[in-house]
Amino acid sequence: MGKPGSGRSYVIGTAGHIDHGKTSLVNALTGVDTDRLSEEKRRGITIELGFAPWKLASGAIVSIVDVPGHEGFVRTMVAGAGGIDLVLLVVSAEDGVMPQTREHIHVCSLLGVKRGVVALTKIDRLEDDAGEGEEHDEAAVAEAIELASVDVQEALDDTVFADAPIVPCSAVTGAGLDALRSAVRRLLKTLPGRPTADLPILPIDRAFVIKGHGTVVTGTLLTGTMRASDPLTLVPVGARREPRPLRVRSVQVRGDETGRSRAGTRTALNLASIATHELRRGDVITLGDRVARSDVLHAAVEHLPHDPHAWSSRTSVELCAGTAHCTARLDPLIRDGDGDETTGAIEIAPGQSGVVRLRLDVPIPAWAGMRVILRGFHDASASGPQRVHGYTLGGGVVLDPMPSSGRGQRPRWRALATQLRHGSAEDRALALLEDAGALGISRAELTLRAGLVDAALDEALAPLLAGPRPTAVTLPNNRYVTEAVLPPLTRRAIELVDQFHEAQPVQPGMSRAAVERSIPGRVAPEVVAIAIDRAVTDESLYPVGDQGLLARPGKGPDAGYAPSVQRVLDQYAGAGIEPPTVKQVEAATGLPSRRVIEALSLLQKAGALVRVTHELSMARESHEQLVDRVRAHLGARGELDVQALKAMTGLSRKFVVPLLEHFDRIGVTRREGDRRVPGPRA
Repeated sequence: MGKPGSGRSYVIGTAGHIDHGKTSLVNALTGVDTDRLSEEKRRGITIELGFAPWKLASGAIVSIVDVPGHEGFVRTMVAGAGGIDLVLLVVSAEDGVMPQTREHIHVCSLLGVKRGVVALTKIDRLEDDAGEGEEHDEAAVAEAIELASVDVQEALDDTVFADAPIVPCSAVTGAGLDALRSAVRRLLKTLPGRPTADLPILPIDRAFVIKGHGTVVTGTLLTGTMRASDPLTLVPVGARREPRPLRVRSVQVRGDETGRSRAGTRTALNLASIATHELRRGDVITLGDRVARSDVLHAAVEHLPHDPHAWSSRTSVELCAGTAHCTARLDPLIRDGDGDETTGAIEIAPGQSGVVRLRLDVPIPAWAGMRVILRGFHDASASGPQRVHGYTLGGGVVLDPMPSSGRGQRPRWRALATQLRHGSAEDRALALLEDAGALGISRAELTLRAGLVDAALDEALAPLLAGPRPTAVTLPNNRYVTEAVLPPLTRRAIELVDQFHEAQPVQPGMSRAAVERSIPGRVAPEVVAIAIDRAVTDESLYPVGDQGLLARPGKGPDAGYAPSVQRVLDQYAGAGIEPPTVKQVEAATGLPSRRVIEALSLLQKAGALVRVTHELSMARESHEQLVDRVRAHLGARGELDVQALKAMTGLSRKFVVPLLEHFDRIGVTRREGDRRVPGPRA
């Protein structure tokens, strides 16, 4: 925010009823006649979008988009309003607020354009009326202007322009134009900056040929920065048209070749190797993964109160989005105010809001955060409120430009839509990860569906991927999956190998490829691979040979121990009758305490180790050799004490005392005072 200066460009859109003087006012402010078509000249109305540069005294550069006011051209008006920062609402002082004025206000509100200045035009007509047949009466003119201003203010009280300044003016005499310029400058100071860190999105509103240059397209750059050197893509509207790369010769802003354009700027691109008949209004030029060609959208919408009919799953509407339009079937998913446990079909009544699924008759370019307008179909016999207020029924913002499909998915759609609508960037990323399940989700899809780009996406993913207990896991090829889906897949892989051993005990193991193929459900191959890798890391499974086989520890014809367990056993086997402590084993193997204790437990249960104390174990073979020597000593001497066992083994007292107590427990010796005599198993 701050003073509007040369470093920032703005787009102002006109709005208002037909013949209220929008084009004349633009001409008076800028010196540009935006009626460029012969039919527009002949009929005296704007049919197509017109554009005029306007340089303010502050140095700010403004592009004025002059949109049609006729009810039949509201679709074109939506195309122009999609990229504007501020509305110049033109209202004739003679006629006041009219039906198309109200519809334009509805459209601006639904498109998120809530700042505006009201130009109360044609005050010269009031002067003519006041002076007809009598001496000019300035007081009468002032009173007429005041009354017209009050009428307009009352008409705007319940709209987004309730607080907009109303400036009486005349494009004919120039009265009030300086005040209008000042009001615009003041409002421009309050405007936030456009999102230049985002990827560029440029909806095409015109395509034409300039002799000596070739194909030129124009539009308002909604987000990001666009450069001629960027690898841009055309995302088309309509059936049987596919995205294609573009080569840009030059970028122009207000007729000057600049090499780049920033968000909020009227932009012209000179394109190479593409003809105008290959382009349509509604196509979008973009970079990267921000825009998709989609025929299904989920959107948070508002249903305007003047529509007499509720929206249900049978409702058909005209969808206007960016510079594209098509027919769509509307299916309500969420009605605001209902509980979370809502089931079955719902309706969204006039004046209510919610989330809808829109199924389009043809694909259009779509992105998260795109504004949409929903309109009814023209009926010449219609009457009542719909006739009075026009045919704009509502609108809102796209939550998910590429939602999942399938039967019985409504609870899933509702849960995801709620998070995408109300959640933080991290919440949106996590919701999409959870929704993807074991299929995982790519970085490109997260960018598209969450509307998060580069650093913003990294920032949202960081807390999910980091920390001692991460919520998500990175897969190869820039894909992600939630941590929660992996343990069940790991358990299932272990079960499959167990079943294989039971069915084919003479086989060394089950092929890894067979395990991966046998995991049931919709699971991405890379997710299965991660789950199996975890089982191998935990040594619940281990590779056998060089044929890609997986086996369970202790199973198969040549059953052996997992590598880390074998390393622990080797420490005890190599130590002979002087067993290492647990800490010594940890140091020698590099295994954490938990893994060493788990290995000891497994080896003791398998009989490979004999537990002497909590801290001391002995390899089975070494233990049996020592027991044989003790039995021989008892047979020859009839008794055994600490000194005798020390002399026999060369061990210190810290080992000898626990060993004697161990021999007592297993019945090889029996204690009598300070000596041991033969026990029942001597």
